[in-house]
Amino acid sequence: MLAERIKSIRKISKMSQQEFGKCLGVSRDVISNIEYGRVEPKDLFIDHLCHIFNISKDWLLTGEGVINDEHIETKKNIQEAVKILENLAPPLRDYAVQQMKNLLDVQKSIQ
Repeated sequence: MLAERIKSIRKISKMSQQEFGKCLGVSRDVISNIEYGRVEPKDLFIDHLCHIFNISKDWLLTGEGVINDEHIETKKNIQEAVKILENLAPPLRDYAVQQMKNLLDVQKSIQ
């Protein structure tokens, strides 16, 4: 069932309904209504969810195929990094961003 698969994406992402809704640009109530089958999600919402979480639309609609757990975990890590950066004092935030840029440079030199 579509509602169950949407809920499973949220659960795998370890997000509350509110956090999940925020990522998708909708309220917690919208997510709740979709998960409990009170509202059928619109095509635009489904497309957006698939894009944001890199989910196969076929899997989402039919349950066939594979959900991309690795990408969901990556998104979770990125969101966690952003939260940490937001809570750092400006000089430490600047330092952390510079270190990330340095890591990117190292990665490029290795490739």
